[in-house]
Amino acid sequence: MDTQTTNYNPRPKKRGPSSGAVIFLAVFFGIIGGIAGTVGTMWAIQNNKINIASMGPNPSVSPGLPQNINTNKTSFFSSGSSFADIADEWNDSVVNVNTMKQVNDPMSMFFGGGPQQVKGLGTGVIVDKNGYILTNFHVAGDADNITVTVLKKDKNSPDKVISKQYKATFIAGDKTEDLAVIKIQASNDLKPIVFGKSSLLRPGDPVMAIGNPFGFEHTVSVGVVSALNRSLPVDESNVMRGMIQTDASINPGNSGGPLMNARGELVGINTAVFLGQGNGPQATGIGFAIPSDRAVLVMTDLRTKGHVSHPYVGVSYQLITPELQDQLHLPISTGIYINDSMKNSPASKSGIKKGDCYTEIDGIALSTQNSLSEYIAKKNIGDSVSLKGMRWDGSKWGEFTVKIKLEEKPNQAVKAPTQQETPNNFPFPFTLP
Repeated sequence: MDTQTTNYNPRPKKRGPSSGAVIFLAVFFGIIGGIAGTVGTMWAIQNNKINIASMGPNPSVSPGLPQNINTNKTSFFSSGSSFADIADEWNDSVVNVNTMKQVNDPMSMFFGGGPQQVKGLGTGVIVDKNGYILTNFHVAGDADNITVTVLKKDKNSPDKVISKQYKATFIAGDKTEDLAVIKIQASNDLKPIVFGKSSLLRPGDPVMAIGNPFGFEHTVSVGVVSALNRSLPVDESNVMRGMIQTDASINPGNSGGPLMNARGELVGINTAVFLGQGNGPQATGIGFAIPSDRAVLVMTDLRTKGHVSHPYVGVSYQLITPELQDQLHLPISTGIYINDSMKNSPASKSGIKKGDCYTEIDGIALSTQNSLSEYIAKKNIGDSVSLKGMRWDGSKWGEFTVKIKLEEKPNQAVKAPTQQETPNNFPFPFTLP
């Protein structure tokens, strides 16, 4: 058998590096480039080459809200950062608020004296470059004169701090919410603070308070979120709800200052501390802050409308407990019991009556964690809500549902805290520092 033999010429050798070497070099230079980019960005932030408070609006933020709100899941700070880095970053955004108010002393007329000047001290946070500052109403709301001190690092000498004082103008405030907006005329190099989402907080999260307790400028104290959704009866006509409880030290002068999370975001406005009952044990490490989610909404109303519109239902009620259920022979052990339905209120117009029991609002169970007042406070005037409840018709309890259209709360529609809303029945043992 004849066979045919074919000569085989091998392929010429490739020139240049092998494919393995190419992959190695690509990975190596990619890592080097990533590190260089990160270092460069951090250097730019620390030297104010990039203002992290204005890196661009998030499309999920409503146009009417401040643009310096971080709604991303990533932090402005690396995982190795500490509260020292956060305090250093926002030092320029926290200001001293000094106030002066003239009061008439009834006794001065007998001694030839005149009005007395009362000084006040608090803290505020810069919310935009135009000089708007957010603080507590009890800090600046009743003041005749307001002076703001801004401390800034000298760009040419980072270890040197420049102090500037400005005359501030009261823009608007709300006593019920205990928030106020004031304004200073300053250059546009003011640094607005960044707001975070207080709704993401959990008990145990680390937080830091920044303020001016007793005049000690820019004092920081660190603690944790102790609890959420606390109610504070601060006087006979005002109960502040949905508050953040923290053990970060808060003292007179801290009011209006920021409560910061570990991501470097403002999540609360420090407002009140718990003292204790009369001559009994005195409290330690129980402070409260207004959640940032609520503060942003109130601040937006104050800046755009000059006042806060409070939606309301027009009822007085109390939480149903097993004790109240036994006392009144109610059909449910959780929910709310209507003590009264105000005349010409949205409640009375919808048919809500004294003695009604309600278990759900818009399909959500009513409870201490989700109170009627707190739920309504998050709605807008003109919104409609649905309440599911039970009513005694003289022979049996029957289920029913009412739909309520929320109206603006009139000035006279102020409900004093009931005994059930006062924690441990303490007679307003809170102070506004």
